[in-house]
Parts: sequence; C-alpha cells; structure tokens
Amino acid sequence: MNLKSIMGKVGTGLFVIAFLFIGLKSCVMTTWSSPKTPAIYSIAGMDGRVMTMIFMPQHKTMIWYSDPNERRIEGILAEMRGSYGTHYFWRLWHVDGPGIVFGYRLYPSDTKPVHMEIIVLERYMEGRGNPTFPDKGDTTYQVLLFGKESVRFQDMWLKKEENDPALVNALLSKFGGNDNNK
Repeated sequence: MNLKSIMGKVGTGLFVIAFLFIGLKSCVMTTWSSPKTPAIYSIAGMDGRVMTMIFMPQHKTMIWYSDPNERRIEGILAEMRGSYGTHYFWRLWHVDGPGIVFGYRLYPSDTKPVHMEIIVLERYMEGRGNPTFPDKGDTTYQVLLFGKESVRFQDMWLKKEENDPALVNALLSKFGGNDNNK
C-alpha cells in the first residue's frame, strides 16, 4: 500500500465520522421543563420601561411590559413549550424548529438555546398606546437563551430576581385567576 491510498482512506474515514457525529447528534432532542416554582426575570431601561418574564409550573409564562411614559402596562399569559438546541463543541449549537432555516449558530458561552413555541392564552392591557404583544390565541416561535442568572428574550438580557409569590399572584389575578402558579 502506498501513502496516497492510506491518506485517502483516512480522509474518507474522518469524513464519515464527522458526518455521523453531526447528523446523528442532531437527532437527539431534549425537552425544556418549566420550573417547579415561579422564576422571575426582568430588565429596566433608563427611561423607566420594564420587561418582566415569570416562568411558572405547567409550562405557563407571564410576560409583562410597562412604559410609564405612555402610562401603559401590558401582559400576556402564555403556554411555552420548547426543546434545547444540540451542542456540538465550543459555542456551536444547532437549533431546529418552525421559522429556522439554517439552525447552526454560535451562542454565548454559559447559555443554552431553547426553541420555544409561545401560545398566548390571555392578554391584559391598561393605558394608551398600541399593543406590543400578540393577540390571544396567536402562536409565535422564538429562541430564548437561558443562562445561570439570566435569560435572553427578544435581544434583551433579563436578570433573575428573587421569587415574590405576592407579585406573581397579583399579576396573575389581572388575567382572572391565581391558581396557575401551583
């Protein structure tokens, strides 16, 4: 056997191994689980606007937006179900789902991407201005990045806050009930 023949077989073998690694690894899917107790994340802008997400048990999530300049508060109660992306190496992930054409992306280290299906169950709005969130019954898809102490939603990094059952119940009551956070 000559060197050229051996190198050809090694090259073919490496190609097959890489193809199987990438192809088969993306077949494994890990489902995102909602927390057992509410988890609150929020961000406040310099102009007073606040975005808050509260992940609750049973795949329920409240998303709230308030703008004191427009004297507006708006929120949705949504069902969020998703699956984690597939991690290959370094910061390379593959995320698959509706609306994603080529799912290979580089994400910040110490984060995990989750492709979420977001179904709006209830909607609340008080004040003036155009609605920010989708209508009741609408379904959207979005990739959220979960870090140890933060979550990225619509290009905003929301920081984890202390759990506040009174706040969760007060906000949940605006949708007509407070039994969804058990």
